[in-house]
Amino acid sequence: MDKIVENNKCTGCTACMSVCPKNAINMITSEDGFKYPVIDQDKCIDCGLCKKICPVLNTKDNKSLNDCFVGYSNNSDEMMKSSSGGLFPLIANEVLSNNGIVVGTSFDDNNVLKHVAITKSSDLLKLQGSKYLQSDLGNIFSFIKENINDKKILFVGTPCQVAGLKSFLKKEYDNLICVDLFCHGVPSPKLFNKYINELENDNGDKIITFNFRDKSSGWDTYSYTATYKNHSSSELASNNNYSKLFLSDVALRESCYNCNFKLGNKYSDITLGDFWGVKKYYPEMYNKSGVSAIIINTEKGKNVFDSIIDSLVFKDCKLEEILSGNLSLKNSAKKSNKRDEFFNDLDSNSVSNLVDKYVPKVSLSRKVLNKIKSVVKKLLHK
Repeated sequence: MDKIVENNKCTGCTACMSVCPKNAINMITSEDGFKYPVIDQDKCIDCGLCKKICPVLNTKDNKSLNDCFVGYSNNSDEMMKSSSGGLFPLIANEVLSNNGIVVGTSFDDNNVLKHVAITKSSDLLKLQGSKYLQSDLGNIFSFIKENINDKKILFVGTPCQVAGLKSFLKKEYDNLICVDLFCHGVPSPKLFNKYINELENDNGDKIITFNFRDKSSGWDTYSYTATYKNHSSSELASNNNYSKLFLSDVALRESCYNCNFKLGNKYSDITLGDFWGVKKYYPEMYNKSGVSAIIINTEKGKNVFDSIIDSLVFKDCKLEEILSGNLSLKNSAKKSNKRDEFFNDLDSNSVSNLVDKYVPKVSLSRKVLNKIKSVVKKLLHK
């Protein structure tokens, strides 16, 4: 077999690699910094399992409950460590307290983002917070399969990663809880690595941790914060060059422009994200430390939610209200016609030069109009 699925459709979920009985598939990093499956023709026996397991080739409609809530944890410390309203640590601690395993993303010592498994609440902090790039799943699917019969496992990832895991496992397990996140698309790890290297070179210091959602300045005015060995520096997300490239959609994985795993095709039990627009629909629920939008997709997800409601401040809400501030739940990112050119330039240009070249400039008239709108909104809320 030469190819499982075209690269522009492949999500890099690793299901094909994990299911191969001859270990004939390796995830290889391409020029754009994303990993794609490559088949070793000498080992391949043409069994076809990789194609049968690929979630992109075998996408199915899934009926979701779509029970929706707006809410946040009543633990203010946990909220500040989380991106939104602190739901993830509540669910995770519920699993860990029952001798379970939590699988999520964490940076290693070289700032490479990987899916890892933890069994202790003391390790939970490294899984908290948003990370705006694609994670390396490694062999985590096989690890989950080896442990799922004996342990309750919580898996947290992007919608396509959850779909890949479910497809690989081939059946539902009572012990498995899957949470997916509102996903705008995943930027290239190659871009992030370049960004980190430039920060370290400019500062003459090594980055120990990087926080994409530092809420010290507020949940809805968050910052990107780099903590070095000897100091730390913060920059509002709206001013940050990496953030600008991420949100411009020029650096995303190809499959993100035609995502198969939006609303109506969710494989998770619960979907979590920010409730942008909470001030409009539920001003009494606004919390400067964060507010979560919660979508319950399955009965299992409903049971999980019910197990943590005593630790929540929450209200029922409508799906349409969540969607109004999170269009990426139903719409794929729009592909920039300069994406290929961007990746051709990635090695030879600084991040700031890439921003200058590929991020659309906001005109002076648009800036003035936005400022007027901001002032009017403040006056209306007085």
